[in-house]
Amino acid sequence: MTRLFRGLNWLPLGLLLLAAVVGLWLEREHRPDLAFFAAGALGGAGLIALFIHVAVTRRLMRLFRAVGRFADGDVDVRLGWTGTGVIARLGMQFDYMVTRLERERVYLAEGEERLNFALRGSSAGIWDWRIDRGQTYYSPRWKSLLGFLEAELVTHAEEWLKRVHPEDLLRVIQLLNAHLRGESDFFESEHRLRRKDGGYIWVLERGMAIRGEDGQAYRMVGALTDISRRKEMESALRRSEEEYRSVVEGVTQVIFRSNGKGCLTFLNPAWRELTGFPVEASLSRPLADHVHPADRDEAGRWFEVAAAGGAASGECEFRLLTRQGEARWFRLHARAVGEPGGEGGIAGVLTDIDAQKRAQDALAKSNTERDTILNMSPNGFVFADCAGRVTYVNPAFLAMTGFAGEEIEGGSLADLEARIRALCDPEKPMPAPSNGADEVADTLHLDKPAKKILERLVRGIRDDQGKVQGGIMFFRDVTREVEVDRMKSEFLSTAAHELRTPMASIFGFSELLLMRDFDAATRRELHEIIHRQTRNLTNLVDELLDLARIEARGGKSFKFREQTLLPIVVNAAASQYLPAETHRMEVDLPPTLPWVNVDADKLHQALVNVLGNAVKYSPRGGVIRVSASSRRADGRDMVGISIRDQGIGMTPEQMEHVFDRFYRADASGAIPGTGLGMCLVKEIMEIFGGEVTMSSAIDQGTEVTLWLPVYAHTDR
Repeated sequence: MTRLFRGLNWLPLGLLLLAAVVGLWLEREHRPDLAFFAAGALGGAGLIALFIHVAVTRRLMRLFRAVGRFADGDVDVRLGWTGTGVIARLGMQFDYMVTRLERERVYLAEGEERLNFALRGSSAGIWDWRIDRGQTYYSPRWKSLLGFLEAELVTHAEEWLKRVHPEDLLRVIQLLNAHLRGESDFFESEHRLRRKDGGYIWVLERGMAIRGEDGQAYRMVGALTDISRRKEMESALRRSEEEYRSVVEGVTQVIFRSNGKGCLTFLNPAWRELTGFPVEASLSRPLADHVHPADRDEAGRWFEVAAAGGAASGECEFRLLTRQGEARWFRLHARAVGEPGGEGGIAGVLTDIDAQKRAQDALAKSNTERDTILNMSPNGFVFADCAGRVTYVNPAFLAMTGFAGEEIEGGSLADLEARIRALCDPEKPMPAPSNGADEVADTLHLDKPAKKILERLVRGIRDDQGKVQGGIMFFRDVTREVEVDRMKSEFLSTAAHELRTPMASIFGFSELLLMRDFDAATRRELHEIIHRQTRNLTNLVDELLDLARIEARGGKSFKFREQTLLPIVVNAAASQYLPAETHRMEVDLPPTLPWVNVDADKLHQALVNVLGNAVKYSPRGGVIRVSASSRRADGRDMVGISIRDQGIGMTPEQMEHVFDRFYRADASGAIPGTGLGMCLVKEIMEIFGGEVTMSSAIDQGTEVTLWLPVYAHTDR
């Protein structure tokens, strides 16, 4: 600019001097006209140049001063020139340049401000390594991360590398050199750096090299971030994962996860141990495919609901088929997983409960068998817990006592004892309880709801440590046994008497015949007595043997055959002897009777016994009437043959013992008989599946009906 100004200053002077020289030269050449013209032209040009020089110089000086002010930092300087001239356009370009630079300066200031704010607010430390100079800039944050003040720490590049942990140094150098050689887009490394206090922190270094036209790196800029907290979390996560893995792989339960389609995405090794299927082969397959077919529908519905997010958590039990084809019981504890609106899934645990199930089944079977036995047992059982509360009573006990189960179960043993005591015969009260004994046996004589004799056994239940866990009471109805013993004694006494009476007559009269001579009429009378007594004795022995055979064989010797009933009844009636002068028989039977499945001989014997009693127990004579009837009982059609007499009849007390052995309604002994006939009739009818009913009144006679089940016969 100075040279330009100097050139412009000499231009007018040069033109004026040239005008003088040219004028003098033309005067000398005797050309005055030309000299005047040339001198005038050059002089005018000089004056014009001088005028232009002054104007241009003034504008250029303004531009020069504006440039100086802008150079001194005055960003508000403007010329404000307009026009098409060169100097005007130059001024306009100056204004545009200043405005453009001002805008860039503002943008740069704002960017620097934002960068400063970001650097101050960021946890990253910045470093700038000038490779060509061997210097490195470390930001204050970079220094503070390592515990240094901003004024501390030299700017040499080795200050960073010498702080890298020895175990990480080789890897860091290899990554750095690889990036400087252009083998990676970025330099990135996680390593440990030594702090000022000697401790180490984990950092993440990221940087990028700036290269020249030759491709060589001359500068590298990067950032350092403290990742110690993240590394601690990662370490804790690894420990947690290792612990989780050890738990998952060590537990004996199957841990699984499935996606929204029900396909397995995770299984722990226990799956193979419990099912035999390899884990890899089972993944991506639905868990429902392994469920037993009988449980698949129920389990499948649960899986569908849970996978759809309809069940947050739940449990169920089902069987899985093992690789060997066996069914194994598992309990599923699972919960639905997945975000709302996303794909659902299930995560859960399968616990092997096969042994538990088998034990439960065995226990249930044992309990069922026990309950069945107890329910079918004719003996009474009462169970109590360690608190003395009744926990179970079987039907036999309730039948013995007339109690209701809901009245007893849940109550105390003391209350039960009091209730039983109230049932006992006042003349034979219940024995006092024996406290402290593990086993007590006694006999109870019940007066209500019916007369019974019960044997009771009370026993305590103790565990391995001898602690009482409960107790059991056992009741056995021995009424029949006591009665049988009584009847046996009476039977032996009666049988001995019944046998002794004819034997005494036979022995006595035969002895008379041996010791004395009698006339023919007397001997015949004595022989008839001996014959009659012998026949009675034979009948007695035969009936005893028949009764013994029936009881011993339970009807196995009977010859059953389907046949019509009418001929059997008619033959029995026809075979019965009736004294014509005192008795008369009326047979009121229909033309046909139903078919029955019986032993004809045994039924004939039963009918004859009843007919014989009708004759014997009507000593004054009368009509013996035989008739038939029918009824339906217990879902069966029954046919009855009734035999009614007009004899002495019986009282209700006598009717209670009519089927007892050796029992005879006539206590005088005037009516002959063994007292076994009706007992035989009852045994025979029970084997036929029928029964005997009887009605009687004193001096009104007796009616006995033999009921038989009808056999559904079809004529061919």
